[in-house]
Amino acid sequence: MTTLTQLKKVFTLEDLEALNIGRVTYEVGGRGGYVGFYTSTIAQHFRVNPDYFPNKFGAYVNYLGGGVRGSITPSTFDKRVPKYKTNLLNALTAACVRVYENLEGELNEEEGEDGETNWDALATKAARNAGIESAY
Repeated sequence: MTTLTQLKKVFTLEDLEALNIGRVTYEVGGRGGYVGFYTSTIAQHFRVNPDYFPNKFGAYVNYLGGGVRGSITPSTFDKRVPKYKTNLLNALTAACVRVYENLEGELNEEEGEDGETNWDALATKAARNAGIESAY
């Protein structure tokens, strides 16, 4: 099984894939996205009831509108997950948050290649600093 030490070293998509948990799914763009795994993969790998998880498990970003993305939010899981597995699952979602942030790359650059201000990046940074996850 995956260890806390392994999970804390994950920063890139390649690192996440190297854990061999299963197929990593992701979509990253100016209108939000996600990075993580299907529930069946997580449930099997960590030997936990799949009913305790959302359809996808990892991290996601909602589009707030006007070019602004919300905070990178980790998935949650049911309180019935055995306590000794919650640290691993929380570490996995934290790893997915780091990977998502890494994948956003130039979306977060405050100045474009043309030297113009990237207002979408500045607004997204402000929304994230304010802890805004969703517009609804």
